[in-house]
Amino acid sequence: MVEKPSKSIRFQKCLKKIFLICGVICLLLLQGTIQVFALKGSDIRTSEDLQQKVGVTGTIVDARNIPMAGVNVLEKGTTNGVITGADGKYSITVLSQKSILVFSFIGYESQEVTVGNQTVINVALQGSVTGLNEVVVTGYGTAKRKDVTGSIASVKSDALMANAPTTIQRALLGKTAGVLIAQGNLVNSTATIRVRGNRSVTATNDPLFVVDGIPSTGGMETINPSDVESIEILKDASATAIYGSRGANGVIIVTTKKGQAGKVIVEYDGYYSLGYLNRFRKVFNVSEYVDYVREAGRKYTYDGNGGFAIDPTGVYGSLTSDYSEDMGMTYFTNDPYVKQSIDLAWAGGNYDPSKLRGFDWQMAGYRDYASSQNHSISIRGGSESTKVFISGSYMNLSDIQLQSFRKRYTLRLNLDQNLGKWMTMGGNINFGYIDWNGGKGISTIFNPLGNPFYSPPGTNGLPDVTQTGDIKYGIIRNPAGEPLATNPFFDLEGIKNQNKNQRLLTNLYLIINPFKGLSYRANFGYNMNVTQNQHFASKFSTETNFGNPVAYQNFAFDYGWTMENILSYNRSLGSHTIGLTAVQSSEKFVQEPARATGSSLPMEAQLWYSLGSASTQSATSSYTQWTMMSWLGRVNYSFRDRYLLTASIRYDGSSRLATGHKWVAFPSAALAWRLSEESFLKGNSVIDNLKLRFGYGVTGNSAVSPYSTVGTTIASRYNFDKATGFMGFAPNSLSNPNLTWEKTAQYNAGIDFGIFKSRISGAIDFYWQLTTDLLMTRSLPSVSGFTSIVQNVGATENKGLEISLNTVNITTSKFNWTTDLTFSTNKEEVTKLATGLPQDLVNNWFVGYPIDTYYGYMAYPKVWGCSKEDMAELAKFNANGMNAKPGEIRLQDLNGDYKITDVDRKIIGSRMPKWSASLANTFKYGPFDLYMFLYGSFGQMIYWNPGTFIIGRYNSIRNDYWTPTNQDTKWLKPQLDIQMPANVDAMYYWSGDFLKISDITLGYTLPNTLTEKAGIQNIRIYTKVQDPYMWTNFEGIDPEGAMAQTRSGGTIATYGDAPFTMRTYMFGINVTF
Repeated sequence: MVEKPSKSIRFQKCLKKIFLICGVICLLLLQGTIQVFALKGSDIRTSEDLQQKVGVTGTIVDARNIPMAGVNVLEKGTTNGVITGADGKYSITVLSQKSILVFSFIGYESQEVTVGNQTVINVALQGSVTGLNEVVVTGYGTAKRKDVTGSIASVKSDALMANAPTTIQRALLGKTAGVLIAQGNLVNSTATIRVRGNRSVTATNDPLFVVDGIPSTGGMETINPSDVESIEILKDASATAIYGSRGANGVIIVTTKKGQAGKVIVEYDGYYSLGYLNRFRKVFNVSEYVDYVREAGRKYTYDGNGGFAIDPTGVYGSLTSDYSEDMGMTYFTNDPYVKQSIDLAWAGGNYDPSKLRGFDWQMAGYRDYASSQNHSISIRGGSESTKVFISGSYMNLSDIQLQSFRKRYTLRLNLDQNLGKWMTMGGNINFGYIDWNGGKGISTIFNPLGNPFYSPPGTNGLPDVTQTGDIKYGIIRNPAGEPLATNPFFDLEGIKNQNKNQRLLTNLYLIINPFKGLSYRANFGYNMNVTQNQHFASKFSTETNFGNPVAYQNFAFDYGWTMENILSYNRSLGSHTIGLTAVQSSEKFVQEPARATGSSLPMEAQLWYSLGSASTQSATSSYTQWTMMSWLGRVNYSFRDRYLLTASIRYDGSSRLATGHKWVAFPSAALAWRLSEESFLKGNSVIDNLKLRFGYGVTGNSAVSPYSTVGTTIASRYNFDKATGFMGFAPNSLSNPNLTWEKTAQYNAGIDFGIFKSRISGAIDFYWQLTTDLLMTRSLPSVSGFTSIVQNVGATENKGLEISLNTVNITTSKFNWTTDLTFSTNKEEVTKLATGLPQDLVNNWFVGYPIDTYYGYMAYPKVWGCSKEDMAELAKFNANGMNAKPGEIRLQDLNGDYKITDVDRKIIGSRMPKWSASLANTFKYGPFDLYMFLYGSFGQMIYWNPGTFIIGRYNSIRNDYWTPTNQDTKWLKPQLDIQMPANVDAMYYWSGDFLKISDITLGYTLPNTLTEKAGIQNIRIYTKVQDPYMWTNFEGIDPEGAMAQTRSGGTIATYGDAPFTMRTYMFGINVTF
């Protein structure tokens, strides 16, 4: 067995980590006492110069006279600048009385004040109504929030980092309506993202990520969330159509932080956390297991009026020493290992279950707790001509599962250089490295060995070595040395699964502004992804079946580039404002995977290295590439700042498709009417902002296999008359030149509003989308030599409602309380299948229902009882040959013919939720802040088999099983494997509804009087608990994990217990120098 460190050792390690973090913080605090200068021109000043300058102090407040922290105060035209403290105060020394101070803060109108003879300058910043002047990234450009005509949700850095996320996906959880994010387990850090439901049945439903203007094929896990300035989610087709054939599933635009003119700012963010499992599988202990198996061997007779008696043909009333007469106990005594434990319980002549020798395999597979630490440091600064942002981060997650961990390292450089009044160039470079080991997985290892009687060698009085040649993690044997099972702990030790991922994302740009209004931008992006999976299985592991050790290495080198030429022109003529954009884009993406395998390795210590020394070797490799070229035109028009129009058309061509289908156009148009600017509403004391939006557009899904339109071949050996044969090639797939894009047409109607001086604001959107030309599999006649072919023959539909609401509940000089609420509902259904029939039972597709739909028999909430009423009903079914008994599953007889046939199957539900919601509350009182976040999903169904039968060595989930004296239950009478009823899976459908308290954070910002003495602008310390509680009727570990599962072909993924969440306690600190 894997030995766990003693509590004292674990405590010492925990202390070491805490001291390490404290040491890093102290070093950073010391570093903050050193004055940082931007070494540029006039910024290097002598003491004589300083005596000639002007000192200015002041306080910045908002419209409600509340002090504002974090306001930028910059001397215009220089790098000289400061940030206000928590009390809104600032102090700055400027060059002369002619200097101009610029006061700016996100969401507020900037102000400029000439110093003159003033030494005290107090400013009241006016907030932009509902953030109307907030800049939003729209794709190939930006726009003010008030000018946006499509459905675009924006999440800024502060909101993203509110729950200290480890990935960008986690940062978006519950932040916007219409975006579903289902988390995976901690180590893999995978998450399923759906924007307004699923559209495709065979192609991807993942949204397109665009990082700093460049489309990216995955790799978001290698970006440090602290580096992100904002994320925009483009949801409707009028917004996403500019990305054409890649925009059908929504577009997520990630904009990273930039340098800024002014004082150099150094920021450190760090935290340390401990995580504990919220829920476990409810398994029997050894004495409960004995009772369960005894009940499985007991038989009953029933009198039809609710009475029962024990059937003497299989009866035992109480435990006796004569096990041979006891059917249930024979199940135990056939196993000498288990019999020895039973004998111990009978050692005193009376049965004492406390003396049974058992072992909890589930708990043994977990550490006492998971731990994680994250450290991120960034430097941000520059001048009016050069702006730089540099960051680095380190994350280390030690998973709750034994042998599982994850480490991530990131580096980022963002540089912007002004080459003159009309030219700017710059670039972004992000490098990420992830090293993780997922082991074999708890569910895979510990499910097959659930018998609580079996104990690892070295426990319960068993020796570490039970037989020559067995190490202590090896085979579990009975006292006679006979093999019983493989110790799953050895799979944890003997199976190693190392994964490494290196990703480089780069973006270079050049901007030329030849005259006012006209701008040309050239973008070049290159991304490279290297993944390596190294796997080894020892000769003692189950994977090798105790044969020779095997190992393999999977290596993949993916790279691609994007070239974009963007020409834009913006002009205002009186009441008219027009913006024109033209884009030419080219992309190429290449994948080069390879695999090498070796079996019968000479030494286990070599792991996956030197595979050439293996007795049996094999190697495979492949090459895939695709290219795309696009043209885009877009026009933005505004009349009197009230009537808005956006129209675009994109023309995409792809190498994935055959001649005649390579090119397709994707048009879109959107209208908006700002009613709040009309004379009948302008100046209204209640309504601050009211805008109606309507949009239509067509987008596509280009996830077609690059070579699916051409007939492919595969290497094959032809023997003829020679033993060795000849290598050749055989047909592998049919030519399919008629494949084309999946297309989604979408309508969107929305309203943006703000009332009572923006104390209440939000947006409501209703959408309807129809996806056609779905890629679906159609069967072929056997004479073709192939079984099936993919064609564009299906269709799906989505429609839903989204609501986002933001309220300022209380705002005073000392106390603020704000609330953010999201609600979304989506109705997804298949409208057309390849066969033309209303259902495809092979793939579980049904017209009128969601893509991932469960279909089958449905059980009643309670099993058959032995009451008079139940026995009378049972007799009617048994008269038709069913042969059911009390305590067995009761299936719903839909047509009432007292037969269970195919016509009694029904649509049971879908694993995708019908609606979801989130609620965030933020409280601020002086230097204290409190954040609480809840979210939930409702209407989804989960298929989960908890293992309720005694089959082989499986341990049963502890449940309130049926007996004649306990009939009010859904769980069956305990069954032996030979008694398993048919269609028992009908009882394994569960409601997946859940509501989680996702985050509670309490923070404290130290007073400026303490920090300024050390040259520190701001220090905030915080403590938080993540996922402390969940409300759900699901009896597994976490229903959220079900939504993270993916469909495999026509099979809907069933739920396992691996994607869990934990209750995590965290301590963190943010320091700004």
